[in-house]
Amino acid sequence: MPNSILRQFSAHGVQVNNLVIPGRSIESVLSRHALNLVINNDDELFKVSLVGSATAVRFQGREILLTTQHQLRNFDPRQVAMLTDSGSHIITSGGVRGYGPHPDTDAYDIAAFDFTEPCADRPEFKKRFFDLLSGPPDVLNAQVLGLLLSGYPTIDQEYDVHENNHLGLARRNVVCQPYSQPSDQALLTVQAVQPLEVHPDGMSGGSAFVIQLESGHPRAYFAGLIVRGGKTTFQILKAGYVIAFLNSVFAEE
Repeated sequence: MPNSILRQFSAHGVQVNNLVIPGRSIESVLSRHALNLVINNDDELFKVSLVGSATAVRFQGREILLTTQHQLRNFDPRQVAMLTDSGSHIITSGGVRGYGPHPDTDAYDIAAFDFTEPCADRPEFKKRFFDLLSGPPDVLNAQVLGLLLSGYPTIDQEYDVHENNHLGLARRNVVCQPYSQPSDQALLTVQAVQPLEVHPDGMSGGSAFVIQLESGHPRAYFAGLIVRGGKTTFQILKAGYVIAFLNSVFAEE
């Protein structure tokens, strides 16, 4: 984070769910829940495609990978996968849930991949998932210390599998402040504290966390899912709409 933001946390712990995280560590702790969105190709040479970003949450006992539906165009959603830490294995999900298309709001531009069963066999995956217990309570903008957006811009990724069998996955963190409420009530527009030099294409599906003051102490919450962004502003699907979606698609199971 920029120094001006870091200074607000460095001398204090930030509460995340029921844990207090040292301020100097909060960026790495929150950003680790943003993952590269991987597609299994069933190809010996080009084994995977990298198609943007995703966010890993644990919700009501399920390990779920969230992303935006528009990233999945031209791809088979049954092939959405996660790589093991070593990169030697590709693990596909146990099923996908999503809304039908809706032209009037981005509230429907979301898909959930259930990795609960694969995670039972791969304990190393557990740390990737954020315990999504609730969305952030409403506070005045003056109480918002900052938002941390994390994702994997396409331009930052190194795809060198043909000659060296190497993937260089690079996550980018962008510190933002609240900016405006667009006409679509499902979204929130936030502004980068430092404008980006390169367009962050590929960050859709990445995570947004907010750190805000409550009773004088900083607390962090899942704020939503990145749905689009540019060099100066991003739009995120608010946490309340993400939680409503998860309750809807997993309600009968």
